[in-house]
Amino acid sequence: MKTVASLDLGTSKILALVAEIDNYGDIHVIGIGEAPSKGIEKGQITRLDLAVGSILRAVKEAEEMADVKLNSVNLGISSTVLKSQNEKDTINISPQPVEIDETQIDRIIERTTTRAKEEGYEIISAIPRKFVLDEQEGVLDPVGLLGSKLTAEVHIVKVGTALLRNVEKAVKSSGLNIADKYPSIMASAEAVLTQEEKEEGVLLLDIGAGLTDFILFVEGSPIITGTIPIGGNSITKDIAHFMRISVEQAERVKLEHGFALSDLVNESERVKIKPRGEDKEAMVSKKSLAEVIQIRLEEITDSVLGYIDAQGINLSTINAGVVLTGGSAKLAGLKEFFERYLDLPVRIGYPMGVFGLKERIQDPAYSTAVGLLRLKLKPLYGYSVNYQNSPNLESEGKIKLTGWLNKLKSFFKEVL
Repeated sequence: MKTVASLDLGTSKILALVAEIDNYGDIHVIGIGEAPSKGIEKGQITRLDLAVGSILRAVKEAEEMADVKLNSVNLGISSTVLKSQNEKDTINISPQPVEIDETQIDRIIERTTTRAKEEGYEIISAIPRKFVLDEQEGVLDPVGLLGSKLTAEVHIVKVGTALLRNVEKAVKSSGLNIADKYPSIMASAEAVLTQEEKEEGVLLLDIGAGLTDFILFVEGSPIITGTIPIGGNSITKDIAHFMRISVEQAERVKLEHGFALSDLVNESERVKIKPRGEDKEAMVSKKSLAEVIQIRLEEITDSVLGYIDAQGINLSTINAGVVLTGGSAKLAGLKEFFERYLDLPVRIGYPMGVFGLKERIQDPAYSTAVGLLRLKLKPLYGYSVNYQNSPNLESEGKIKLTGWLNKLKSFFKEVL
C-alpha cells in the first residue's frame, strides 16, 4: 500500500487528507484533519507563524486518525494572482514519418512554456489541449503514431512567484515536503467532473470562502482557468452590513436562513436577528436577506462571464452546463440561481472516486483535497510541469517535463 496526502489551504479552514492506494489503484481515505485557517487570506500567507500553526493542527489531526507520520503532501494552489493562457507551437521531427515518443512531447511543451514565461510568475501546470500530427487534426495522444511534424496547443497556468514561495515556505516550515503542486481548481475538477462532462463542455465553479476559482473545459480539456477574489465571506460581510449584525451572526443567518434566489422566497417570512448596539431582537424579511445574497452572486457570475467572454468563448456551446462545488456551494437555492441566471443545466459537484470516511468527504468543501489525492494517482491530463530541485536550474527557469507513461510505470513499481 502506498500512502499519499493532500493539503488544501483555504481562507476559512485548512483541510488535510491521508489515503492509501491499494494494488488495484483504488484510493482509501484513512485520515482527515481540519483546522481554522489563520494567517492565510485568499490563497496568500498574511502571517507565517499563524499559517504554520493552522497547517500543523490540521496535519496532526489527520496523522492521528490515520496512525501515520507524513513526510510530504500534494498541495493545491489558489490565488488572486493566478492566470492562464493557451500557447501553440510546431516542431519538425524528421523529413520522413517516424514514431513519436515522449521526447517530442516534452520538447514541444517546453517550447510553449518557455514562450509563456513572465517575470514575477511561475508556471505550475502545462496541459496539452490538442495535437496535430502532420495534417491529422484531433489527435488525442501522438505517442506511438507516425509523423514528421507535430503541433500542440497547450493550456498553461501560472501564479505569482512571491505568493507561491511564501505558501511553500509555510508548508515546509510545518515539517512537510511538497510532493507535487497543482492549481486547486484542477484538483476540484478531478474530484467532481466526469470525463463525459469535460468532452461535452462544462464550466466548474469552486466557490470558497475567500475566492471563486473556475475552469472551463471544451472538447475534453481546459481552455480557461481563473480566479475571482470574491467568495462566501463577501456574502457574509454584505449580510452583516445590511442587517447591522456581527460577522459571526451573519454567517449563522446565511447558513440557516439564506437563499440564493429572492424570487423563490415568500414575502411574509421573517428572520430573527440581534442588531449591534440594541438590546432587543428584531425581525427582518427573509426575502431581503435573499436579495443581498443574490446581488453578490450576480457580481461573482458576471465577473466569471466577463473573463470568459474576453477570451471569445460562447457558453452556449457547453452542453454539460455548470457544476458548482466548494464550501459555499451548499448555500440553499444556489443551483436554482445559476440555472435562472445562466439558462444552463446546473448541478452541485460532490467528490467522487475515493473510498473510506465517505460520511465526511462527501461534501463540496472537500473537492480540492480529494482531487489532490486523485491527481497523485494519475498525471494531470497527460503531462504536468515540475520545477527541478536544483537551485541553479530553478533560478534559470528550466522545466522538467515528465510524460504520463513514466509516471504510471513509477507508480506501479511502488505499489506492486
